[in-house]
Order: sequence, then C-alpha cells, then structure tokens
Amino acid sequence: MNVFRYVFIWYCLTLPFDNCATPHKPELAAPIAVTILVDDAYPPYSYQINGELYGIYVDIVKQAARILSKEYSITLRAIPWKRGLSSMASAEAMALMPPYIHIKKRPYIWPYSVPLQEEVVVAFCNKGVTLKKLPHIKPEQAINVGINAGYMILDEDLMEAQKLGLIKLWENKSTNSNIEKLSRGRIDCYVNDRLSTLLGINKTSLASSQLSNGNIIEDKVIMRRTAHIGYLKGFEEKYPHKQHFILQMDNALRQVLQSDTTE
Repeated sequence: MNVFRYVFIWYCLTLPFDNCATPHKPELAAPIAVTILVDDAYPPYSYQINGELYGIYVDIVKQAARILSKEYSITLRAIPWKRGLSSMASAEAMALMPPYIHIKKRPYIWPYSVPLQEEVVVAFCNKGVTLKKLPHIKPEQAINVGINAGYMILDEDLMEAQKLGLIKLWENKSTNSNIEKLSRGRIDCYVNDRLSTLLGINKTSLASSQLSNGNIIEDKVIMRRTAHIGYLKGFEEKYPHKQHFILQMDNALRQVLQSDTTE
C-alpha cells in the first residue's frame, strides 16, 4: 500500500464522511419564472378558447419563450385588456401584450419590445355614416363610435371631434360585442384593427342569421401602429431580472421574426 493510500484512509477516518464522497456536479439554477399578461379577446392576435391562449402574437412569443427556456420559465396569462392595464399601473405585473406605444398616456409602461407586427386601425361604419370631414355634422347629431375597452386608437381628428361633441365614444368588452352592436345599429361606427374586425364580421355573420352585416363598410384608415410587449417602468427591486429579460426576449423575438420572413 503506497503512502497516498495511507493518507487517503487517514483523511477519511479523521474527517466527516461527506468529505470522502464522490463530488457532485453543482446544480444549475432553476429558470426564473416570468409572467406576461395577454389580451384574452383580440383575435386573431391573442384570444382565449376554453382556457387556452391562441393567436399570431401568442405563437410568436411562445417560440421566443422556447429559445429562452434554459434561463426563463415564461407563462402567458390571459386577461381582459382593461384589467391587464390596471395590473401594470399598480405594478402587480411586469409585462403586458400587445399594447401600442403610448408613452404619455401610459407612463407606467416603458420600455416596449421590438415590434411584433404592424396593425392598420380603421373605422367601419354603417352605410350613410362617415367619420370623414366631421365638421359636416352638428353636436346634436353626434356619431356613436364603439371601441374596445382600454384601447387608445383615435387619431388627432377624432380626438378633436370628441372634444367638440361630434362623436360619442362607447367602450365595449370585445371586438365581437362591438360588431354585434354595429350590426344592430346601437353604434354607428367601430374603430379597431382591420384584420381583427374583418374576422369578427365574418364570425358574427356565420353565427347568427339575425345579424345583418351587409350595411357595414370600411370608412376610413385611422392610423398604423406596431404592437409590442410592454414592460413595467421602474420597480427593479421587485423584478430584479427585468432588464436582462427584456434584452434576452428582444433577441429571441428577432430570431423568431427573422425566421418567419425568410421561410
């Protein structure tokens, strides 16, 4: 028996047994849990069916989440849009999808992710009603305009028209509820993303023969806006991983979006 074996035996007999055990590989840190709130009623971009989230933006972010899975365990949680905004304003949530950029009107959201997609916001009106050149009407003939609750999608002309009493805004829960009211004549126009509205019109037409969408026409392009993941401004002590996550998520989103354009 050589001297090294004697030394090893003496070491094991005089020190705790654990010191002689086979060394373990250090455990990898568990992925950090991150929750992103997601609008539950904004098809085809994000929507919920039977408790499951679907949509164009949901698919994009899920792909990015898989890229980041070793570092972050990302959960997408469906929520009514207005409640999602309240959760951000009260710092109960760190991220929300998919807001447009409204720095002054939503000071609690900053920064925003790289753009997920550009949306075209348009006005759909019943025949005989138009939001073009609004001074042609009088305040007593105010046009009833529906929007989704919590959405800021009026251009300068429409905001001025609202101040002058030429239009009256009605916030409704979802695209489908706005389209139903437009079909029934309870509102005169509806302002929302073009694709989302067209899909909603088609859906309500198929769902009910009592609703007539034949009088609904696209009246005016309001604006073009990009959609994003919006992050809570400040509160780094509550979410110490936030800045790193934002950078990593942007990198992952770029990979996903780039792969979509090259396929």
